[in-house]
Amino acid sequence: MNVKNDNISKLQFDEFLRAIGISKNDTFSLLLGAGCSINSDIPSAEDCIWEWKRDIYKTNNPSVLGWIDNYKNKKSQTIIQNWLDNQGIYPEKNTKEEYSFYAYKCYPIDEHRRQYFEKICSGKTPSIGYKTIPILAKSGMLDSVWTTNLDDLIITACAGKGIQAIEISLDTVQRINQRTQNRKELPVIKLHGDFKYGELKNTEKELLNQDECFRRKLIDYIQDKHLIVIGYSGRDASLMDTLKEAYSKKGGGILYWCGYGEYINAEVENLITIAKQNGRNAFYIPTNGFDSTLRKIAQIVVEENNSLNKELIGLHLTNNDKETFTPFDLNPERVNKVLKSNIFRIEFPDEVFVFDVNIQNKPWKYVDEKVLERLDISAVPYNKQIWSFGQLDVIRTVFGEVINGDIKRKPLADIKIYNTAISRLLLSTICKSLAQSNNLKTNFKNKLWIEDNFRNIAYQKVYNAIRLSFDKISGEYYLIINPDFEFANSDLEKSIIQNVGISFFHKLWNNKFNEYLENWRKLLMVGKNIYEYPYDSGTGFKFKISAAPIFTDICDLNNKYEKKHNVPSTLLKLKGIQFKEVPLLFSTKNGHRTTTDIHPMRGLLVNKPYETGINSFLGDTIELGVISPKLDTAIFYHFLEDQNSQIKKHNQNDDYIIDYEGFYKTYDISLNFPTPDDDEWEILEEPVLSKSIKQISQYIRQIICNSITKINSTTRRKIIVIYIPQRWEEYTSYTIDGETFDLHDYIKAFCAEKGIMSQLIREKTVQDYNQKCQIHWWLSLSFYVKSFRTPWILANSDNTTAFAGLGYSVDSKVDSNGHIVLGCSHIYSSSGEGLKFKLARISNDKIQWRHRKPHLCYDDAYEFGKNIIELFYESMNELPKRVVIHKRTYFTEEEKQGIIDSISDNNKIESIDLIEINFEDNIKYTSSKIVEGKACVDGFSVSRGSCILLNSKEALLWAHGVVPSVRNPNFSFYPGGRYIPKPLRIIKHYGVGSLEQIANEILGLTKMNWNSLNMYSQLPATICSSNDIARIGKLIDSNSKHEYDYRYFI
Repeated sequence: MNVKNDNISKLQFDEFLRAIGISKNDTFSLLLGAGCSINSDIPSAEDCIWEWKRDIYKTNNPSVLGWIDNYKNKKSQTIIQNWLDNQGIYPEKNTKEEYSFYAYKCYPIDEHRRQYFEKICSGKTPSIGYKTIPILAKSGMLDSVWTTNLDDLIITACAGKGIQAIEISLDTVQRINQRTQNRKELPVIKLHGDFKYGELKNTEKELLNQDECFRRKLIDYIQDKHLIVIGYSGRDASLMDTLKEAYSKKGGGILYWCGYGEYINAEVENLITIAKQNGRNAFYIPTNGFDSTLRKIAQIVVEENNSLNKELIGLHLTNNDKETFTPFDLNPERVNKVLKSNIFRIEFPDEVFVFDVNIQNKPWKYVDEKVLERLDISAVPYNKQIWSFGQLDVIRTVFGEVINGDIKRKPLADIKIYNTAISRLLLSTICKSLAQSNNLKTNFKNKLWIEDNFRNIAYQKVYNAIRLSFDKISGEYYLIINPDFEFANSDLEKSIIQNVGISFFHKLWNNKFNEYLENWRKLLMVGKNIYEYPYDSGTGFKFKISAAPIFTDICDLNNKYEKKHNVPSTLLKLKGIQFKEVPLLFSTKNGHRTTTDIHPMRGLLVNKPYETGINSFLGDTIELGVISPKLDTAIFYHFLEDQNSQIKKHNQNDDYIIDYEGFYKTYDISLNFPTPDDDEWEILEEPVLSKSIKQISQYIRQIICNSITKINSTTRRKIIVIYIPQRWEEYTSYTIDGETFDLHDYIKAFCAEKGIMSQLIREKTVQDYNQKCQIHWWLSLSFYVKSFRTPWILANSDNTTAFAGLGYSVDSKVDSNGHIVLGCSHIYSSSGEGLKFKLARISNDKIQWRHRKPHLCYDDAYEFGKNIIELFYESMNELPKRVVIHKRTYFTEEEKQGIIDSISDNNKIESIDLIEINFEDNIKYTSSKIVEGKACVDGFSVSRGSCILLNSKEALLWAHGVVPSVRNPNFSFYPGGRYIPKPLRIIKHYGVGSLEQIANEILGLTKMNWNSLNMYSQLPATICSSNDIARIGKLIDSNSKHEYDYRYFI
């Protein structure tokens, strides 16, 4: 049993590293257990037990389906364990005798057990933790390694590294006493034998007869040497008795027991207590695993030894001669659609005035005050100079007091339009030039509007404006024009600005968007596409803008026919494909086969959830516990009753929603909940409203947590449903004196730490009768998923690929240690199932801030990669051959190299794709329909699945867009119905995955957010979940190393 004991002697990991650093000239021994070899693709003792249990189960149940093969899956484990428990002959789960019992039960013949261990240990490559061992030995710090493992990873790691590993096992025990140890030798004592040459000693019966010589030598060794134990659970009673005897004796050697996370089992706790009682120093250290710990120990030990430090750094570097980057490409077979963009080819002036200046403080403020709102000059500070467009005499007049030297014309070559200063200069200048030439108003930065073209929205005078931006695509520069608005009154509250924005953009649909931009295009570009700045000044600073935007041909894979159109070839730039909608996999009605549907609601109703076949194993009901104030019990009870009722959709012409048929009919399983009089319906007392908002919030939080704990004390697994009335709404969040609180996030974190599924439901949800049907659809899915069942997975997935998302949560409050940044890595299977995720606090002093976004240093990126590998090992039987990592911020070189080096250290992973995914805020396209060879603007927007290649690394992908109607697949439906869809901009930073492959994976993962029954999310689940989990996860114990199922957080 694992317990969290705060009384036992502990060192936090940083304290442990400092202890190693100060005593690195002492002599240390290592004791390694099976946990050390997991990242070298050798199963742990726990994994072996579950593999044996699975094989026993399968051979007794030959008709079982293939899903049981993944014995690391919690559902598979539950089914297997339930069967074993019902037989009445197997030991209880997690008891000490399990290992020996199942080893004998699965392979009663000694030779077969030997063959099993030979199979799992042979031909493995040491992970980086093992590779540090010869470096530690050469430093003089490491004297010997003791191991319960049967593998040869230490021997392999030392080969050719200047250290001779002397293998000592039960049949060569004499070596331990009959030779003098050389400084270039490292004794490796195999306590449980060696499957190659001698008998194994790794079951309970065999271990009782373990060689007495080993026992005595180990006791002698650690009397005056420090012992670091890692990867070992204390399962071997004989070895633990030896350690207890050793630490019952006087001695100077310190025991450092490195565990995984904060939780310590009773055997280890007992050992540390015995050591302390006998005057020995013994500590438990929560770590992040073997590889991370040994790597950081090595860094501390060799940091002042240049030769060994260089060797250590070399271990991290990828020795990969494979192709590491394949350019994006698309090869459309035909054209049957054409899209119209909002981007116009632009040529910038050939030169710019540049001069040195002497500005003491705040150069941006100084320059803006001088020239920002002048139409005859533009300037920005850049690299201790000023770059400017304008007439020479005007520049001298304006900046004469700070000019230092001559004003020179500098060629504008290879323009860095993503540089803040350069972009600002060019945008400001083009705004002034267009305003000057067309009698327009401007904000002098990026907006233009006509003074007499306005409307009234929310009692505000709002000008119809455009917003300008730039992009560079395939070596060419483009001016991008987007609809926008400007207020006559600039001093407005944020809420008013948001409401106006919603109203302004809401009905700016495909054809309206096109009409809006077309009016501005005619005003600005027809007949006058060359603009000199300042206007008609003779300076030669000319901007040339194409009179028409670019168009892009699309091959719609849903349409096998070609459609020609009349758009001139000179306007056709880029190329694109519309991919087919990604199908989801469900179970057939009888649960014996699988079938597909693109629509999640229809798939559940017409078919059955994907895991229907395992209901008999997991139980045929889902149980709820309920928490609510007394005043709301009746209304909330009737609301929950509707989960088991039929509910018609509000609008029978709705193109997405389907009538809700009740929980049992949808999921083939019952949903049970208590009545308000039952013990499992907890009643909340009303808060005293005379207190402060903070006190009331804390009171509500506390009574809810107390009720959760009380309901959870019963034996049955439940999902706890919490009702939040409207009268409490103002107390569910606050920001006071720099302290922030959110009730939803707090309750989710509280429940996750206790392993409890939760669902918060607000009164406004219960009272929303117009959306009653979809609300009960969404809620039913939540209950189903939180019962650890799978509603659907992706069809046609590549089972050799797995995904990981990296997200961050940044606490804006700055304490003495700076910003608190929490990183979240969340892995997904090839079929899109969210598996485990891991939270990690990132050292503030190592965070690299770029554009107010955190980026990892090399070491943290390396740890992130190792975390991903560990999560894969803990969740899957087989490591994926390909790993795809998604994140919202770009990959810095340190991040990229750290992740690549750590993941490539595992030979089973053959390829890695690092993909940045963000919304594209500027580039837009409108959809056209081709009628009798003529391209006409469509009423509907761009279809979901459209993908346009920008360059060898970048593409636009419409994860949000028009989809087929559920009423008739020939009808179109635009989910949300607002504005026009934003594409995603996907950037490949590393890898060989094709654009078609990566785009379809992203589209598939947008349908795997089980927190919603929408057709899709606008971002893939990898990114949505990682960011959400990191936000809530910052409330979890900062020292916790637990991995959680992400269902706890939805």
